Amino acid sequence: MPRLTRGPLILGVLAGLWLAPASAGAQNLVDTVWNLRPMDQAALSDTHRGMEIVGMRLPPAADYDIPLADPAATVAKIKAAVERVVKFSPVSVRGLAALAKAGKIRIVYDAAFPERSLSRVVIAAYLVGEFQPQDGKRDFTVVVGRFGANWSVEDLAAVLVHELIGHGIQRLKNRFGHDRPIDLECEARLWQQLYYTDAKMPQDTREMVDFRRTTDRRVCHDFRRFVGKTQPAMMRDWDHGRPDMPGLLEVFQDYYALIRKARARKGKKN
Repeated sequence: MPRLTRGPLILGVLAGLWLAPASAGAQNLVDTVWNLRPMDQAALSDTHRGMEIVGMRLPPAADYDIPLADPAATVAKIKAAVERVVKFSPVSVRGLAALAKAGKIRIVYDAAFPERSLSRVVIAAYLVGEFQPQDGKRDFTVVVGRFGANWSVEDLAAVLVHELIGHGIQRLKNRFGHDRPIDLECEARLWQQLYYTDAKMPQDTREMVDFRRTTDRRVCHDFRRFVGKTQPAMMRDWDHGRPDMPGLLEVFQDYYALIRKARARKGKKN
């Protein structure tokens, strides 16, 4: 059965490029090749709500310029973050159920992630290059790095929604390699904002304002134009701070279809 130990190179969606531990802003890199340590270097592995949660053995602390969180403590933090998602966000729970039905959910804490040579702060990443177990079902895997392990349970929960549910469902629907990276990141950000709304997290902090500004003006600019034309009432609510996040996620499927049709027409002309 192919596992994470089969080959060191993993393709990943990096939706967690964060500038500070409390920041809500993110950028995206799709189809990035990551080096992930083999699973035989795990310090512990546990199951929580049907998910496999793994804590890798710590690398030498002297190699890094931040404290490295204990694997057992971080596994407990990840469990607590999952519990927050389950408690506050029913739509996210349905997303997790869809992934669990299609395969195995795995969250790995590895303090060696990302590589030290990477100049940015990486909180977590979804691994696109998942493996296919012998039963034909998929693995949906997120890696939490040393920076993410130092985040609060509340903020880590939002990151897990973005990475695991947002990008995991995209993988389930075979969107990687077929749809634009910026649209994949936009949809994952809508999942993240859904969690922020469901959990009633403060919306007036500098970090949250920056998150919404980046989402609205940069990452989701094209999608917002689509919503403005096809669902003006929904757009007004979004602009007035009352977004129907489940509804917007449904509308995103129509947006994907339109973008693909436009790309197909352009291909025929060329």
